[in-house]
Amino acid sequence: MEHPVPTAVFIDFDNLFFGLLHDRFHRNHEKAMEACMNLLVALRTHLNERDSSILLGRAYSTFDDYPGKDAAHPLALLGFDPRYVLTAKGKNTADLQLSLDLMEVLLKRKDIERFIVVGGARYYIPIACKALEAGAELLIASLPEVTSGDLLDRVGSQRFIDLSKLMPLPAIHSRDEGYVPVPEPTPELLEHVEAAEDLADDHEANHAARVLGHIELKGSWTPISDEVAQSTEYQERCFSLLENLFEYFGDKYGKAEVWLGPFLKKEMVDRFPDLTHPQRRRIINLLKDQGRIAIEEREGQPNPFSVVIPGAQVEAE
Repeated sequence: MEHPVPTAVFIDFDNLFFGLLHDRFHRNHEKAMEACMNLLVALRTHLNERDSSILLGRAYSTFDDYPGKDAAHPLALLGFDPRYVLTAKGKNTADLQLSLDLMEVLLKRKDIERFIVVGGARYYIPIACKALEAGAELLIASLPEVTSGDLLDRVGSQRFIDLSKLMPLPAIHSRDEGYVPVPEPTPELLEHVEAAEDLADDHEANHAARVLGHIELKGSWTPISDEVAQSTEYQERCFSLLENLFEYFGDKYGKAEVWLGPFLKKEMVDRFPDLTHPQRRRIINLLKDQGRIAIEEREGQPNPFSVVIPGAQVEAE
């Protein structure tokens, strides 16, 4: 009999809870909370069956506010120590605190060999790559609907546990209706974001991660293929999103145009989190090739920037 693998589990509780709430339970908070706890029980059982011995468990949320305040006691009973995080303007620091704690455990607890991150946000790309560079075994446990395609692409689908396979859950419903665009960032912020992402891309390209584990994953996790990502369905969804933005910014600012950089980094990521960055760019290029949109350069300080405009607007000019 093989010796159980010492394991640490880090849970982004809000990522899991709100994914269930919005995508599966139609904002029924009570049912989403119950499903959340049942999923964590199922995950713990699954890991134990697959040769994991959980020595450390932590869950991250704003535990003085909902949903964390209702989850703290059940999480503690399950063996996942509640870890309070700060919040401001609807965004908490769970991803940052989780990453810092994981790195600390990685450096100090040499007895722990396997790390599980419960959460699929793209913010976990840096810590996932760092853990794999250090020779640790890393697995991501997440729901498909809240898992970043970029994270899936960078870390590898073989390192994912599909939580939706562990217990019956309601079908996913679309969040396309009722979309409200957010204000676009300034050119200075855009330049800062692009520089940071370019640096991360270079770093990760030079430090390829290795698969070290032997845990058997339940179910299969297949990344969205380029063929599906470029399908008519995805193109129409993207074009509908752009049309809404053209109307919104046209009414508000008198210009039916969308800044390309922020659109790719914000709206496209929010609407198509399951795709990778190259796949999202390809959809834009396909719409451009069809003449349905156009991309134009604008002068700006400190750098010029690109905007997306309706194809019909170019024809009219």
